[in-house]
Amino acid sequence: MRNYLRAEFYKVVRRKYLWITLAVALGMETFLFVGYALFHGDQAGMGFHTGWTNLIGLLSLGIPAILLTGDMVFANQNKNGTLKNELSYGLSRGKVYWGKLLAQTGLSLLLCGVMLGYYLAGCWLLLSHDPVLDAWAMAQVGWTLLAALPLWLSAQALCCCMYFLLPSDLTGGMTALACLYGLPLMALIFGGLGGGNPISGLLEWAYRLMPVTMLEQVINQRVGSGLTLALTWGTGAAWWGGWTALGLLGFRHKEIR
Repeated sequence: MRNYLRAEFYKVVRRKYLWITLAVALGMETFLFVGYALFHGDQAGMGFHTGWTNLIGLLSLGIPAILLTGDMVFANQNKNGTLKNELSYGLSRGKVYWGKLLAQTGLSLLLCGVMLGYYLAGCWLLLSHDPVLDAWAMAQVGWTLLAALPLWLSAQALCCCMYFLLPSDLTGGMTALACLYGLPLMALIFGGLGGGNPISGLLEWAYRLMPVTMLEQVINQRVGSGLTLALTWGTGAAWWGGWTALGLLGFRHKEIR
Protein backbone atom coordinates (compact mmCIF):
# COMPACT_ATOMS: atom_id res chain seq x y z
CA MET A 1 0.00 0.00 0.00
CA ARG A 2 2.87 2.37 0.75
CA ASN A 3 4.25 1.98 -2.78
CA TYR A 4 0.80 2.47 -4.28
CA LEU A 5 0.24 5.67 -2.31
CA ARG A 6 3.70 6.91 -3.27
CA ALA A 7 2.87 6.31 -6.93
CA GLU A 8 -0.47 8.11 -6.62
CA PHE A 9 1.09 11.16 -5.03
CA TYR A 10 3.88 11.15 -7.61
CA LYS A 11 1.29 11.34 -10.38
CA VAL A 12 -0.69 14.08 -8.65
CA VAL A 13 2.23 16.41 -7.90
CA ARG A 14 3.29 16.30 -11.55
CA ARG A 15 -0.06 17.70 -12.67
CA LYS A 16 -0.29 21.46 -13.24
CA TYR A 17 -3.92 21.22 -12.18
CA LEU A 18 -2.84 20.78 -8.54
CA TRP A 19 -0.53 23.77 -8.45
CA ILE A 20 -2.91 26.06 -10.32
CA THR A 21 -5.70 25.18 -7.90
CA LEU A 22 -3.46 25.81 -4.90
CA ALA A 23 -2.20 29.11 -6.33
CA VAL A 24 -5.76 30.32 -6.93
CA ALA A 25 -6.83 29.35 -3.41
CA LEU A 26 -3.84 31.08 -1.80
CA GLY A 27 -4.40 34.12 -3.98
CA MET A 28 -7.99 34.40 -2.79
CA GLU A 29 -6.86 34.08 0.83
CA THR A 30 -4.27 36.82 0.23
CA PHE A 31 -7.02 39.05 -1.10
CA LEU A 32 -8.98 38.46 2.10
CA PHE A 33 -6.38 39.18 4.76
CA VAL A 34 -4.71 41.99 2.82
CA GLY A 35 -8.14 43.52 2.31
CA TYR A 36 -8.84 43.24 6.04
CA ALA A 37 -5.58 45.04 6.81
CA LEU A 38 -5.91 47.79 4.19
CA PHE A 39 -9.60 48.62 4.18
CA HIS A 40 -10.79 47.79 7.68
CA GLY A 41 -8.06 47.93 10.28
CA ASP A 42 -8.57 48.76 13.92
CA GLN A 43 -11.27 51.36 13.28
CA ALA A 44 -13.69 48.62 12.27
CA GLY A 45 -12.48 46.24 14.99
CA MET A 46 -10.80 44.08 12.36
CA GLY A 47 -8.14 42.46 14.50
CA PHE A 48 -6.68 38.99 14.20
CA HIS A 49 -9.61 37.48 16.09
CA THR A 50 -12.12 38.79 13.55
CA GLY A 51 -10.08 37.89 10.49
CA TRP A 52 -9.37 34.40 11.79
CA THR A 53 -12.94 33.61 12.83
CA ASN A 54 -14.21 34.82 9.44
CA LEU A 55 -12.66 31.61 8.17
CA ILE A 56 -15.46 29.64 9.81
CA GLY A 57 -18.01 30.95 7.34
CA LEU A 58 -15.90 29.61 4.46
CA LEU A 59 -15.68 26.04 5.75
CA SER A 60 -18.77 24.99 3.81
CA LEU A 61 -16.67 25.39 0.64
CA GLY A 62 -14.68 22.36 1.75
CA ILE A 63 -17.50 20.01 0.73
CA PRO A 64 -17.59 20.82 -3.01
CA ALA A 65 -13.79 21.21 -3.00
CA ILE A 66 -13.42 17.45 -2.49
CA LEU A 67 -14.49 17.00 -6.11
CA LEU A 68 -11.30 18.76 -7.17
CA THR A 69 -8.97 16.54 -5.16
CA GLY A 70 -10.91 13.47 -6.22
CA ASP A 71 -10.53 14.48 -9.84
CA MET A 72 -6.80 15.07 -9.33
CA VAL A 73 -6.34 11.52 -8.05
CA PHE A 74 -8.64 9.72 -10.48
CA ALA A 75 -7.61 11.76 -13.54
CA ASN A 76 -10.39 10.21 -15.65
CA GLN A 77 -8.97 6.70 -15.30
CA ASN A 78 -12.40 5.15 -15.81
CA LYS A 79 -13.03 7.11 -18.99
CA ASN A 80 -9.51 6.61 -20.34
CA GLY A 81 -9.46 2.92 -19.54
CA THR A 82 -6.24 3.11 -17.51
CA LEU A 83 -7.80 1.72 -14.33
CA LYS A 84 -7.71 -1.75 -15.83
CA ASN A 85 -3.94 -1.44 -16.19
CA GLU A 86 -3.57 -1.30 -12.43
CA LEU A 87 -5.66 -4.44 -12.06
CA SER A 88 -3.75 -6.18 -14.83
CA TYR A 89 -0.54 -5.38 -12.98
CA GLY A 90 -1.76 -7.67 -10.20
CA LEU A 91 -3.23 -5.22 -7.72
CA SER A 92 -6.40 -6.32 -5.99
CA ARG A 93 -9.54 -4.24 -6.39
CA GLY A 94 -9.64 -3.64 -2.67
CA LYS A 95 -6.09 -2.28 -2.68
CA VAL A 96 -6.85 0.01 -5.60
CA TYR A 97 -9.99 1.32 -3.90
CA TRP A 98 -8.35 1.92 -0.53
CA GLY A 99 -5.29 3.42 -2.20
CA LYS A 100 -7.26 6.03 -4.09
CA LEU A 101 -9.49 6.82 -1.11
CA LEU A 102 -6.44 7.34 1.11
CA ALA A 103 -4.62 9.31 -1.60
CA GLN A 104 -7.61 11.58 -2.17
CA THR A 105 -8.11 12.12 1.56
CA GLY A 106 -4.41 12.64 2.23
CA LEU A 107 -4.11 15.15 -0.61
CA SER A 108 -7.13 17.05 0.68
CA LEU A 109 -5.70 17.17 4.20
CA LEU A 110 -2.35 18.42 2.93
CA LEU A 111 -3.95 21.16 0.85
CA CYS A 112 -6.23 22.10 3.72
CA GLY A 113 -3.25 22.32 6.08
CA VAL A 114 -1.31 24.54 3.66
CA MET A 115 -4.25 26.88 3.13
CA LEU A 116 -5.08 27.10 6.84
CA GLY A 117 -1.46 27.74 7.73
CA TYR A 118 -1.08 30.42 5.06
CA TYR A 119 -4.27 32.20 6.11
CA LEU A 120 -3.30 32.01 9.78
CA ALA A 121 0.15 33.45 9.06
CA GLY A 122 -1.29 36.27 6.95
CA CYS A 123 -3.85 37.26 9.56
CA TRP A 124 -1.29 37.00 12.37
CA LEU A 125 1.25 39.21 10.63
CA LEU A 126 -1.04 41.90 9.22
CA LEU A 127 -3.80 42.32 11.81
CA SER A 128 -3.75 43.68 15.34
CA HIS A 129 -3.81 41.43 18.39
CA ASP A 130 -5.60 41.11 21.68
CA PRO A 131 -4.45 38.11 23.76
CA VAL A 132 -7.88 37.29 25.18
CA LEU A 133 -9.77 37.69 21.91
CA ASP A 134 -7.05 35.86 20.00
CA ALA A 135 -7.29 32.86 22.34
CA TRP A 136 -11.07 32.82 21.97
CA ALA A 137 -10.78 32.99 18.18
CA MET A 138 -8.35 30.06 18.12
CA ALA A 139 -10.74 28.06 20.30
CA GLN A 140 -13.69 28.86 18.03
CA VAL A 141 -11.91 27.83 14.85
CA GLY A 142 -10.33 24.78 16.48
CA TRP A 143 -13.64 23.46 17.77
CA THR A 144 -15.37 24.08 14.45
CA LEU A 145 -12.64 22.28 12.50
CA LEU A 146 -12.73 19.34 14.90
CA ALA A 147 -16.50 19.03 14.59
CA ALA A 148 -16.49 19.49 10.81
CA LEU A 149 -13.68 17.01 10.06
CA PRO A 150 -15.75 13.78 10.23
CA LEU A 151 -18.50 15.31 8.09
CA TRP A 152 -15.91 16.33 5.52
CA LEU A 153 -14.37 12.85 5.57
CA SER A 154 -17.78 11.27 4.99
CA ALA A 155 -18.17 13.47 1.90
CA GLN A 156 -14.74 12.24 0.76
CA ALA A 157 -15.97 8.66 1.00
CA LEU A 158 -19.11 9.49 -1.00
CA CYS A 159 -17.06 11.22 -3.69
CA CYS A 160 -14.66 8.28 -3.98
CA CYS A 161 -17.54 5.83 -4.21
CA MET A 162 -19.13 7.71 -7.09
CA TYR A 163 -15.85 8.11 -8.96
CA PHE A 164 -15.31 4.36 -8.83
CA LEU A 165 -18.82 3.25 -9.71
CA LEU A 166 -19.70 5.71 -12.47
CA PRO A 167 -18.13 5.82 -15.94
CA SER A 168 -16.42 9.23 -15.73
CA ASP A 169 -15.21 11.78 -13.21
CA LEU A 170 -17.80 14.27 -14.45
CA THR A 171 -20.78 12.01 -13.85
CA GLY A 172 -19.27 10.80 -10.58
CA GLY A 173 -18.72 14.32 -9.33
CA MET A 174 -22.16 15.55 -10.36
CA THR A 175 -23.80 12.54 -8.72
CA ALA A 176 -21.82 13.11 -5.54
CA LEU A 177 -22.97 16.74 -5.45
CA ALA A 178 -26.55 15.65 -6.08
CA CYS A 179 -26.36 13.25 -3.15
CA LEU A 180 -24.70 15.74 -0.81
CA TYR A 181 -27.06 18.64 -1.53
CA GLY A 182 -30.06 17.02 -3.20
CA LEU A 183 -30.82 14.39 -0.55
CA PRO A 184 -31.15 16.94 2.28
CA LEU A 185 -33.37 19.11 0.11
CA MET A 186 -35.63 16.19 -0.78
CA ALA A 187 -35.84 15.08 2.86
CA LEU A 188 -36.73 18.64 3.91
CA ILE A 189 -39.39 19.07 1.22
CA PHE A 190 -41.10 15.71 1.59
CA GLY A 191 -40.75 15.79 5.36
CA GLY A 192 -42.55 19.14 5.46
CA LEU A 193 -45.29 17.88 3.16
CA GLY A 194 -46.00 14.85 5.31
CA GLY A 195 -48.19 16.64 7.83
CA GLY A 196 -46.61 15.10 10.93
CA ASN A 197 -47.05 11.42 10.04
CA PRO A 198 -44.32 8.87 10.95
CA ILE A 199 -42.74 9.02 7.49
CA SER A 200 -42.54 12.80 7.74
CA GLY A 201 -40.88 12.54 11.12
CA LEU A 202 -38.37 10.03 9.78
CA LEU A 203 -37.48 12.31 6.87
CA GLU A 204 -37.05 15.31 9.17
CA TRP A 205 -34.77 13.21 11.38
CA ALA A 206 -32.78 12.11 8.32
CA TYR A 207 -32.46 15.73 7.19
CA ARG A 208 -30.87 16.71 10.49
CA LEU A 209 -28.29 13.92 10.13
CA MET A 210 -27.15 14.80 6.61
CA PRO A 211 -23.46 15.90 6.51
CA VAL A 212 -24.21 19.21 4.77
CA THR A 213 -26.98 20.03 7.23
CA MET A 214 -24.85 19.17 10.23
CA LEU A 215 -21.92 21.18 8.86
CA GLU A 216 -24.15 24.24 8.58
CA GLN A 217 -25.21 23.78 12.19
CA VAL A 218 -21.59 23.44 13.31
CA ILE A 219 -20.61 26.63 11.45
CA ASN A 220 -23.46 28.57 13.05
CA GLN A 221 -22.76 27.14 16.49
CA ARG A 222 -18.97 27.74 16.37
CA VAL A 223 -18.31 26.50 19.91
CA GLY A 224 -20.60 23.79 21.22
CA SER A 225 -20.64 20.89 23.60
CA GLY A 226 -18.96 17.51 23.70
CA LEU A 227 -22.35 16.06 22.75
CA THR A 228 -22.21 17.94 19.45
CA LEU A 229 -18.73 16.55 18.76
CA ALA A 230 -19.93 13.03 19.56
CA LEU A 231 -22.88 13.47 17.21
CA THR A 232 -20.80 14.78 14.31
CA TRP A 233 -18.16 12.09 14.72
CA GLY A 234 -20.73 9.33 15.06
CA THR A 235 -22.73 10.53 12.07
CA GLY A 236 -19.61 11.10 10.01
CA ALA A 237 -18.33 7.61 10.81
CA ALA A 238 -21.66 6.05 9.82
CA TRP A 239 -21.77 7.92 6.49
CA TRP A 240 -18.10 7.19 5.81
CA GLY A 241 -18.51 3.49 6.56
CA GLY A 242 -21.69 3.18 4.51
CA TRP A 243 -20.37 4.85 1.37
CA THR A 244 -17.02 3.05 1.62
CA ALA A 245 -18.74 -0.33 1.96
CA LEU A 246 -21.00 0.46 -1.01
CA GLY A 247 -18.05 1.58 -3.10
CA LEU A 248 -15.96 -1.49 -2.29
CA LEU A 249 -18.84 -3.85 -2.99
CA GLY A 250 -19.78 -2.14 -6.22
CA PHE A 251 -16.20 -1.95 -7.48
CA ARG A 252 -15.60 -5.63 -6.78
CA HIS A 253 -18.47 -6.52 -9.13
CA LYS A 254 -17.96 -3.78 -11.69
CA GLU A 255 -16.87 -4.73 -15.18
CA ILE A 256 -13.73 -2.77 -16.07
CA ARG A 257 -13.29 -1.95 -19.76
